Amino acid sequence: MATEHLHCLDPEQFLAARIVAVDDQPGNIRLLEALLGEAGYRHLTGLTDPTLVLETLDTQNVDLLLLDMRMPVLDGLSVLALLQEEIHRNGLQVIVLTAETERDSRLQALARGARDFITKPFDNEELLCRIHNALETRFLHLDRAKEAERLEAMVRERTAQLAETQFELVRCLARAGEFRDSDTGSHILRVSIGCRMLAEAAGLSAHQVELIRYASMMHDIGKIGVADRILLKPMKLTPDEFEEIKTHCQYGVDIIGNHPADVTQMARDIAYTHHECWDGNGYPRGLRGEAIPIAGRITAIIDVYDALTSSRPYKAAFSPNEALAMIREGAGSKFDPNLVANFLLIHDTLRQQLDALGGDDSSAS
Repeated sequence: MATEHLHCLDPEQFLAARIVAVDDQPGNIRLLEALLGEAGYRHLTGLTDPTLVLETLDTQNVDLLLLDMRMPVLDGLSVLALLQEEIHRNGLQVIVLTAETERDSRLQALARGARDFITKPFDNEELLCRIHNALETRFLHLDRAKEAERLEAMVRERTAQLAETQFELVRCLARAGEFRDSDTGSHILRVSIGCRMLAEAAGLSAHQVELIRYASMMHDIGKIGVADRILLKPMKLTPDEFEEIKTHCQYGVDIIGNHPADVTQMARDIAYTHHECWDGNGYPRGLRGEAIPIAGRITAIIDVYDALTSSRPYKAAFSPNEALAMIREGAGSKFDPNLVANFLLIHDTLRQQLDALGGDDSSAS
């Protein structure tokens, strides 16, 4: 009888299955042990106490449960009720073995996830065939789960590759601004560092933090569209020139476009709104408060701070403490007051990182 009923491609997998028999009668457990042992199954655990089922499942990777219905303390239906996650999520197979013949009992057992139902006294060959069929279902479930996990891993890897490609394109486009304005290269790096740190302090998700790290590099990409005579002017801008340089926000939106990728959507928001003010007196649209995307509000603080602490042909750099005081003074008017509070907490650490970069040639308009 040993393996005639195992008509699968890999009989060894079936014989190595972990089977647990639950029956309050020790004689029935011994009968199953003898039957399955003769058939070649090597891993059978017998339980006469049904309260130990969950503990056994926690310590063994069980493939099949042979479950009696009539037991003291905890009957078969109660055991099935406890095993719903194992049955439905993990593919545990359950065959109910019982002397009961009532239709209602069978239906309740099947409704609670039993794979099969066989009446005592059972035919040995029939039971072995039913065990084989249940194990076949179990192994198909495991194979599908492994395949799903493999595909999910491939999707995650491909998604990460695509994200890295998107980030690299963002970096390349941001660096394009360096060819127009030599100040911009160092500035975008410092803004990127500051936005990442402020986003973390503000409690944004890890995904949002990573996005703003790259998207903030694009905040001034629209300056590509501003005339050299204004962008490169070595002195303070006239009012008319300042009005013209304000157009870099719209130029940035036009350059970035409306690609659905998260990083480009955030970059678009930042490019368009990082000069908006909390009190509504910013540009280009005069947005107020939380109508300004949080990525734009974060970038506004970091952008201005970096501009204040950087020298220009028409002004000397403010000290970090002076710039910090100006940011604090702008809370509730220029800047989101909650984000300013977060900025004050990270300032010293941010300053250390920025100083480690060297140079002070940033720009903000």
